[in-house]
Amino acid sequence: MIQDDTLVGGLALIVAAITTAIAIGPWTAPYQIRSIAAIQKHYGPMVARGAWLLIAFLSAISGAAILNGIRPTYASPPATLNQNQ
Repeated sequence: MIQDDTLVGGLALIVAAITTAIAIGPWTAPYQIRSIAAIQKHYGPMVARGAWLLIAFLSAISGAAILNGIRPTYASPPATLNQNQ
């Protein structure tokens, strides 16, 4: 595993934990972010909470994929790139 992958995957999981806490917590400040506030104004607070949960879910999936070394087929680790040159 590449150290960069560990850093980015770990940060994605931390973002997932924070956004999950925002979604289930009693705080109002995160709902003042412009995008979330617009969602809340148009669709209501439950949908805004769902938006936070969607961000958390996507961050967790991305973090787990990065930590497991899943890459697109066109991407290869830097070590492989250096060997081909």
